[in-house]
Amino acid sequence: MEIKLRKASIQDKPEIVRIASFLYIEMPNFVWNDDNFVSKQIGRESYYVAELQGKIVGIISLRQRRNKMYIETLAVDEKYRQQGVSSSLLEFAKKYTKENGLNILFACSFFEYNAVDFYLKQGFVMLPVKGKYSGHQYHCFEMKID
Repeated sequence: MEIKLRKASIQDKPEIVRIASFLYIEMPNFVWNDDNFVSKQIGRESYYVAELQGKIVGIISLRQRRNKMYIETLAVDEKYRQQGVSSSLLEFAKKYTKENGLNILFACSFFEYNAVDFYLKQGFVMLPVKGKYSGHQYHCFEMKID
């Protein structure tokens, strides 16, 4: 099956919120599945969706900060994991980073997600610094794009 990637529209918001809810961690200020947060990100044209046979199965939100491209959100519907959706979204993020004149792709992942191996296999380097948000620690990853 071919994974198609496209810029998200406001009509995609319910599906984006649904898929972002797979990321949910019980904490104050968890915003990634919040309607207002998602609407703002779509309005900034920073959200992209991955579709299989016309169904949204994955999401990614990218945002430039200073000289790096940040992955703000990356999630895949649990029914479609291990099918290359995340890898396709990351390939898109690399291309998008380069097209925007940048050469560093940055990502964070809460410890609860157990995603270290995934990011390392994708070519990211785990940075020695750990972050903390609303009492939950997260790993930081970076990738140089040639």
